Amino acid sequence: MTTPRLVGIGFIFALAAIAWFILGGSVDYRTNSAGSTGRDAVAGLWGTSQEQFAPTFVLDGAPLEIRSSRVNADFALDQRKKGLLWYATYAVDFDAEYGIENPIGDTARQVRMLFTFPDANGAYDGFGVEVDGEAQRISYEEGQAVTEFTLAPGASAQIRTGYSTQGLDEWRYAPTRGGVGVIDDFALNMTTDFSEIDFPSDTVSPTVKTETDGGWSLEWTYDSLVSGRPIGLVMPKPLNPGPVASRISFFAPVSLLFYFAALILTGAMRDVRIHPMNYGFLAAGFFAFHLLFAYLVDRIDINVAFVIASLTSLVLCVSYLRLLVKDRRALIELALSQFIFLVVFSYSFFFEGLTGLAVTIGSVITLGYFMAKTGHLDWEEVFNKGAEERRNRASGRLLAQQPMKMPTATATPTGTPPPPPSDELPRG
Repeated sequence: MTTPRLVGIGFIFALAAIAWFILGGSVDYRTNSAGSTGRDAVAGLWGTSQEQFAPTFVLDGAPLEIRSSRVNADFALDQRKKGLLWYATYAVDFDAEYGIENPIGDTARQVRMLFTFPDANGAYDGFGVEVDGEAQRISYEEGQAVTEFTLAPGASAQIRTGYSTQGLDEWRYAPTRGGVGVIDDFALNMTTDFSEIDFPSDTVSPTVKTETDGGWSLEWTYDSLVSGRPIGLVMPKPLNPGPVASRISFFAPVSLLFYFAALILTGAMRDVRIHPMNYGFLAAGFFAFHLLFAYLVDRIDINVAFVIASLTSLVLCVSYLRLLVKDRRALIELALSQFIFLVVFSYSFFFEGLTGLAVTIGSVITLGYFMAKTGHLDWEEVFNKGAEERRNRASGRLLAQQPMKMPTATATPTGTPPPPPSDELPRG
């Protein structure tokens, strides 16, 4: 291995890195440009992230305390894909029953219930209000449902309401309005038909979690709680192909750097000579993986796209190396290097939070392997050998360029034949 070869390989690596940055930027632009319009389109069909507030009860112009709350929310997940992004859409059946009491014991009072919907532009099927089992008349003022009913002196009532609707990404329930408040005799139950659950960072964790067949039953139960934090649930969604393809492309130069190092070290160990032009074609074979993957993920399943792109790149590079490398062991080592540095390292991006660890472990294992394999090499001899070969090739070219001299015969007089050979031995 000579210095000019290393410079040539470095130049090819730089060109490949530039191509990957351009590809990663292109995928990132496609993801972001389509993301806003895609989200608007999905939200227009399914609604936005929802937050349901507890209703407000007003007695003679003053807020009336809610004595008890029994809330149920049943979720059915229906994920949708637009372009390079997935969206976690869901359907929810909301049902709640609230207990109130007339604190004035001498006369009946008019109670006014104000119910605010999560999204003023949403669609709410089956909405109604019942007071002690009797349906009430509902009016709508400024996006709120308003119900008025009479409460006898010192009497209590159970008010039930609910609806079915659709939303996107998150659902929240706020027991209090405007900050910290007291929550008495409160119970909220959520059921899901999906097993992968998460909660927004600013919400309260459930007090009881029970795994069901294909989902969860989540409970929040409090006798008396002072809090201003809501209760929430984050809907799961599949791995977004756009951001994954973009990150893999930006990371690709690191994979190629490890692969080129494997080529150089394997060549030194097995005495295999690979020209910088060969490195260029192998880098193109690497690039084929990312190019195919970037433009397949918005058409087919991300895992299927990954398999197709991986097999294509492996076939291109390994079949090309078979023409260059006659040593079978060296060919196997180089094929395994591509599988590790391209396929395994790229697949680690499918697991968020584990990519750095996977790359670190793979790098350390690879470093240890090549340290063990090349520890016996005399690197000065390896580089001197390359320089000597270069000098020998240069000397050969010089000799080839010199004109060839033909042997000349001794001139004899014209017409005089050369003397015949003598058979006599010299005397003396």
